[in-house]
Amino acid sequence: MQKLIKRIIPSFLLLKLHIMTEKTIHGKVVAQKTGIYTVYVFQDDEGNYHMCTKLPNWGSEYNLKIGDSGFVTMQEFIGGEQYYDRGTESYQTIRFTNVYFKDFIKDAKENDKIIL
Repeated sequence: MQKLIKRIIPSFLLLKLHIMTEKTIHGKVVAQKTGIYTVYVFQDDEGNYHMCTKLPNWGSEYNLKIGDSGFVTMQEFIGGEQYYDRGTESYQTIRFTNVYFKDFIKDAKENDKIIL
C-alpha cells in the first residue's frame, strides 16, 4: 500500500500531509505529570487513551486537574518544523516529534449557562 501511495503522490507531498495532524476529542483527564512540560493523559468517550504534552509557553489558563472533562484539541508536530511563538513573536523550530496540547474547553456544569 505504501508503495502505491508513493507512486501516486510525490514524497514531498506525503510529508506535508503528515505534518501538523490536529484532532479534537471529548474526554476526561485521567493522569498528568507536571514539570517544565506538563503531560496529560485523556480517556475519550469510547475508552481510548490519548497522551499529549503542554509546552511551558502555552498559557497558564489551562490548569487542568484529574477528572476535568471536556473537549481537548491536540496536534502532532514533526521535529524540524517551524511554529510561531506568541511570547517571543518569532518562529521557532520544533526539536522533537510529539503530540502537543493545543486547547481545552471544559464541559458546562448543570447550573452554567451555555453561550454560543
